[in-house]
Amino acid sequence: MKKIVNIFGVLWSVLLVSCGDFLEEYPRDLLYVNSISDLSELLVGDGYMISREIGEDEDKGETTIASWIHLMDDDVQLSSKPVYWESLGNALYLGYYEWLKLPGTSENGSIENDYVWSGLYEHIASLNVILDEVEAFQDAGSDYHRVKGEALFLRATYYFWLVNLYAKPYASGTATMDLGVPIKVSSEVEDKDFVRDPVADVYDLIETDLLNSIVELKGIVQPSVYRANESAARALLSRVYLYKGEWKGCDKQCDTIMQATYRLQDLNTLSSNSSILSSKSPETIFSQGEYRLNAMVGFKSKVTYALSNDLEAAFLDKSSDQRYSLGVELSSYGNYPSKFKRWSDGGVSDCNLIRYAEVYLNKAEALAMSDEEEGAREVMNSFLATRYSAGSAPDIQSKTGKDLVDFIRNERRLELCFEGHRWFDLRRYSVSSKYPDAKPLKHEMRVKDSGIAYGYYELQAYPNGGWVLPIPTYELQFTDGNMVNNERPDPVYVEY
Repeated sequence: MKKIVNIFGVLWSVLLVSCGDFLEEYPRDLLYVNSISDLSELLVGDGYMISREIGEDEDKGETTIASWIHLMDDDVQLSSKPVYWESLGNALYLGYYEWLKLPGTSENGSIENDYVWSGLYEHIASLNVILDEVEAFQDAGSDYHRVKGEALFLRATYYFWLVNLYAKPYASGTATMDLGVPIKVSSEVEDKDFVRDPVADVYDLIETDLLNSIVELKGIVQPSVYRANESAARALLSRVYLYKGEWKGCDKQCDTIMQATYRLQDLNTLSSNSSILSSKSPETIFSQGEYRLNAMVGFKSKVTYALSNDLEAAFLDKSSDQRYSLGVELSSYGNYPSKFKRWSDGGVSDCNLIRYAEVYLNKAEALAMSDEEEGAREVMNSFLATRYSAGSAPDIQSKTGKDLVDFIRNERRLELCFEGHRWFDLRRYSVSSKYPDAKPLKHEMRVKDSGIAYGYYELQAYPNGGWVLPIPTYELQFTDGNMVNNERPDPVYVEY
């Protein structure tokens, strides 16, 4: 049966740059979709993020990839000769490093738009249309299930990022009361100002979308890692359960993925010039969006941000840890991450990347937090054997309780650094019902080029400090005050 579906916009143009505007959609280009293939093309063009590398001269800050997340955690510090007022590591991102009340404040004092909020809601608007209209093609067989499953996965992904950037971390005791982000799952135009839904409701939507995505994508074989499959949905769901402290659910999803064809890459087999991260790696489950890390932190003679002293110290055995040997470039101005060296190695995103290594770490943490310590150690031993030189993996047989959990958390930090995890992990550790760990952070400031240190910003331990980003100003203005902003204090600044 042939259907003709009218879809507005590709799919809609979002006026200005806000979620509020996306509720005031208007047709930009009237498209006639008369096959599931046409709808699949719209999914690629408007649902997925563009996969590409951003060079130092291209980084203007206008992106839906929240790569500035790397600058807010404890894995970075300014290099000894920062060039952050140049196009590389430009001033658009300095406010995130300083945890400013309005992090989009640039070095010259101007306020830059938050393109992540608006961009993610644009994607969601498109996906809502696709999910509404795909039902007209139920007779398309596996293609119908594939398009629907991918759209559900992507919508869950974007809400996951939104709620973890612009809302408090999930805490079971307060999630039903804590303000999350606005939820909209219909393509219908609604003449109203949307308000923020509770964090618990947003997580419920994410979980439901992912569970439904798993059903739709079952048995679907994708042409590349740039298209979501069942394992991608399960991996993200395992992360969601980890954040919620639902250990059994996390473990179950990880077990299912481990029955697939993925495997850990033994880093001992890679040459010194190899990229740890690659679309060609047997660990890569899914990737979408830009790789912006080099443009963000710098590289070679233009290092703006370097590995922090704290992260350096977390590598307890640099000589045998292959992640340090292969993934850290030594520089006189400050060592910098080089887990991904060339787009030709197999381009992947620095934020929207799902790897098999995370599945191991998710499972190990879930088991340890469930007091299934023998199983957690078994998972970690298999993982560690692929990360350290032969015979050099840490002995963890005597680790129990908090000591074991702390070890797993540290390994997670080393493995997933500069992949968009650390900031979220620090937030969730702060509210963990078991072994909570809330820590203050410190970022030192240096004079451009000369590198003279003149003070530092301190982010107080959660719940104090700016651990939640503000709702963009344009969104607050558009909703005439109906959108409640986050209370984000000014950072503590200490001058030397």
